[in-house]
Amino acid sequence: MKPPRQRFGRHARSVMADRRWVLLPLCARAAWLQLTDIGDVMPELRQPPAGRAVQIEDLCRLLSANPDEMGFAIRSLLEREVLEKVANGYRLKAF
Repeated sequence: MKPPRQRFGRHARSVMADRRWVLLPLCARAAWLQLTDIGDVMPELRQPPAGRAVQIEDLCRLLSANPDEMGFAIRSLLEREVLEKVANGYRLKAF
């Protein structure tokens, strides 16, 4: 039996229709779109188990981003409540 085919970008329409979308800089928009796709295959990004939230280093690795550049995008996503700070990392709150 074949695994279901992944449709990357399937969240794009709902994310781009969100009222917070226009308030974000381009780097945060790109990160949000990519994180919604990653959240489909990495459930701990949306619902982290206790004490095992996704760290900023992991987000940078997953998005192939420089930590310095990613910091601005993460701050913007936190301000708009797209990402949420949990105990020792982050979780995707809006997807």
